Amino acid sequence: MNQVLKSGLQLSAVAVISVIGPVCAYAAEAEHQGGMPQLDTSSFSSQIFWLAVTFAALFILMWKVAVPRVGDVIESREQKIRADLERAEQLRVEIAEAEASVEKALSEARSEAQDILRKAQEKLVADHAKKMEKLDADLAVKMTDAEASIDEARKEAMASIREVAQEVAAASIEKLSGKAASKADVTKAVDAAAKGV
Repeated sequence: MNQVLKSGLQLSAVAVISVIGPVCAYAAEAEHQGGMPQLDTSSFSSQIFWLAVTFAALFILMWKVAVPRVGDVIESREQKIRADLERAEQLRVEIAEAEASVEKALSEARSEAQDILRKAQEKLVADHAKKMEKLDADLAVKMTDAEASIDEARKEAMASIREVAQEVAAASIEKLSGKAASKADVTKAVDAAAKGV
């Protein structure tokens, strides 16, 4: 940027000097002759000469100094733009690869989570089935124990009832008939009545 500014100042200085020189010369000449020096036909050849010299000097200055600097700036900008575009393309490829990698990792994580969930569910079902089997076995044992207890209690109750029935039957026979009945006859009668029930 500074080089472009310097070359612009140099061009301006050359242009001012090349214009001021002939103007000063004509101004001095115009004082002696009178009138406008630009319209004096005797100075046309000198004006054309200085015009050609100034144009050639400016052309050479532009060709050798300004244009190469501007060309260098344009070329460096093109190289920077090209490098930026290449870097952007490289970053785009890296981003696409990273996105694919992240998507793959997410897919693997989802499938792993589903496997873990499925295994946990299977384990829970198996544990539940084992607990239910154990509970069923425990309940069966308790039912058997309860049935045995009930059966024994019924037998005890029946035995108690038989004794009470024998005593009541013996007392009833004695009270009704006035005679005491034999224990064997009372036992037979109670057993026959119990079988009928």
